[in-house]
Amino acid sequence: MTLYNWMLWLHGLFAILFFFSHGVSMATAFLLPKEKDLKRISMLLDLPVATIALTGISLLVLLITSVYMGYTAQWWSTGWWGASVLVFFVTIVWMTWYGRKFYSPIRKELGLFYMSGFSTRNAPVENKSVDAEEVYRLIAKTNPHMLASGGFVALCVLLFLMRFKPF
Repeated sequence: MTLYNWMLWLHGLFAILFFFSHGVSMATAFLLPKEKDLKRISMLLDLPVATIALTGISLLVLLITSVYMGYTAQWWSTGWWGASVLVFFVTIVWMTWYGRKFYSPIRKELGLFYMSGFSTRNAPVENKSVDAEEVYRLIAKTNPHMLASGGFVALCVLLFLMRFKPF
């Protein structure tokens, strides 16, 4: 068995691990609008924190194995490989921006740690009184279908490019 085959196996394995770990975030996004209890809302928003490290590690391994296989198979100069890498990064940036745009204000309003920018972790405001109506208003602005659709379209494009290598 060659190193390339091991990298291909790792690529598939970590793609599955990514979807397994990231599924917690998607489940949270879809459950949040249905929840009315503030403590349960806070708990739901803290669930993805438990899997964020595995999600990040999975993305890193996917990138490393992609680069290795692209180099080994001499796909660097092909359009489909470059398009795949571009779709990968654009999807990460877009989903991070879109998710934080809507979920960080909810976390902030609930007095939880929240993110700003691309990677700034902010401490909760001490002794903050939570305005339940504001939390519900912020949750109503979320669109989990947009996140799921964007991720699904990106996945379809990536699988198409990897399988058919059209250009």
